[in-house]
Amino acid sequence: MKTAVLGGTFDPVHSEHIAIALNAKERYGFDRVILEPTFNPPHKHCRITPYEERLTMLRLASEEYPFIEVDETEKEMALEHAYSYLVLAELKKKFAGDELTYLIGSDSLMKFTEWRNPDKVAALIPILAVPRGDVREEAEAEAKRLNSVYAGAKISVTDFECEEVSSSVIKLYLELKDYVKAARFVPEKALRYIESKGLYSLYAPLTERLRSEMSERLFAHTVRTAEFAVGHAWSYDVDFDSAFLAAMLHDSRKQCPPLHPVESYDTDSKEVIHQYDGAEAASGVYGVKDERIIDAIRYHTTAKPDMSALGKLIFIADKLESGRSYEGVEELRALADKDIEACFRALLRHNYEYLMRSGAQIDPLTSRAYAWYNIAE
Repeated sequence: MKTAVLGGTFDPVHSEHIAIALNAKERYGFDRVILEPTFNPPHKHCRITPYEERLTMLRLASEEYPFIEVDETEKEMALEHAYSYLVLAELKKKFAGDELTYLIGSDSLMKFTEWRNPDKVAALIPILAVPRGDVREEAEAEAKRLNSVYAGAKISVTDFECEEVSSSVIKLYLELKDYVKAARFVPEKALRYIESKGLYSLYAPLTERLRSEMSERLFAHTVRTAEFAVGHAWSYDVDFDSAFLAAMLHDSRKQCPPLHPVESYDTDSKEVIHQYDGAEAASGVYGVKDERIIDAIRYHTTAKPDMSALGKLIFIADKLESGRSYEGVEELRALADKDIEACFRALLRHNYEYLMRSGAQIDPLTSRAYAWYNIAE
């Protein structure tokens, strides 16, 4: 029996997971596609939905397809770190009579050498990488290179692509209870289960409070900023919760009077005050304890020298969210998708030079950040 194995956190399961299974069967003649949910993800350092909930969603999403099986080998192994080379070896024993193939995304392929014991993974079973986005040429070149590096490797790229779907953006829609948008990506039965169980609603009180306190226009900007932030968080290795909270709270004081006398702020610009008040409100009003989040809010307008990854992410998201329209924004967004750090530097330069040309007042922090990142490197 020809069997494909597709692993992942499935947090939550989405339409492209199912599409990959369907295409694998149709294009490559697999008799069975095994979905293997991670039990204890070795590389995830953020909050994960409980295993049993992810398992139920996965079964609901795939139950109409008899050739798809949801397997629990990782749970049965109960390893502290369920690395692929260990799980695949166990699956090879469990399905000893099958011709196994490992399905992975092209993003995983490009980081294959960073896996634990990639040589063992490559030697175990053939690997099929599914291109995500416009990366086919890069993926095929990397597959060819890896085949020459690892003995016994049989790595190739599928003749079909999958759409780029961000589980983090889906989580954002679910946190906002925007089930209409979520329905574009989450299979219907799984989505109904999510709604009935109240999954992905940890921040519901916060989001509803912000919705009631902000104008419709500002809340829409906030949501778009959060969408950009969580969608690009992986580029800076930032977890969902940090990106979500910093983005949702970055403008919480935008439409409020200053918390302190104007002259007491370390700025001469009224447009900057809200970043300082927002940081204060994040901890004092909304209960945020993480200094990284508070710091990202505190400097999201001006930037500053030596910013954290989260700080850079929120600075970028605020200025490149989909509602922004100005000369050069599309090029900056495209750069963010390819090289987030290069995008940060280009955006900082673009912002600074625009202020210079327009004769607007430039905050000292912005000048110092410009010097730090573009001169003092």
